[in-house]
Amino acid sequence: NAASVGIQYYFSRTLSGSRYERAIGAEGLLETYTNLFGDPWLDDRIHIPGSLEQPEMILPFPRARTWTYTGAPHTGWGEGFPFAALDFAPPTDFSGCFVADPQQYTVAIANGMVTRVDRGLAILDLDMDGDERTGWSILYLHIATPGRAKLGTILNSGDSIGYPSCEGGHTTGTHIHIARKYNGEWILADSSIPFEMEGWIPHNGSTAYAGTLSKNGIQITASSVSGTNSQITSGD
Repeated sequence: NAASVGIQYYFSRTLSGSRYERAIGAEGLLETYTNLFGDPWLDDRIHIPGSLEQPEMILPFPRARTWTYTGAPHTGWGEGFPFAALDFAPPTDFSGCFVADPQQYTVAIANGMVTRVDRGLAILDLDMDGDERTGWSILYLHIATPGRAKLGTILNSGDSIGYPSCEGGHTTGTHIHIARKYNGEWILADSSIPFEMEGWIPHNGSTAYAGTLSKNGIQITASSVSGTNSQITSGD
């Protein structure tokens, strides 16, 4: 499969001759993996079932509030692919990083439990089993430490999970970055299982961060500059 070819390619770039043959053989990575985690071929679970559907989700800011769509599909973590994440920023008269107003909080886009927190980070586990590697989970990045929901908190859709900020990772301004996982795998924002919130559907652009959101014939375009063409109101 594609993962096996990827591993073979990696070792072909770092090893040669007998060392390469050993690495891709039964006594190489496969043996190391089996010793650590067990026989991978005995795990026949389907991680992404063909019938998978996303649960209903709302926009990640309070109802009747207008924010700016600043980032169309882009990497969920780090750089490159997969394009699993979307960015939104609260209204402001300032550029760059600023402390969000008390009413500019970020909300849980569905019912869930906060199962992991770190600097700038919160994970919302939708099946509430305490394990973000199973079922649906939502990654929130650039969440300020002050006001962030505590580990283990159960949130209803629309409850505050924290405030947008510049904490955690590279950013040029206060905003939130959200992405979905299912059984630990990133789910592309623009895909057969779209990252749909309140009927808004994301679409890739020509590059990362470029692209649109559309709903009922209305379309907005991601932009780092707030304007009518990039603004979106929750609850509309």
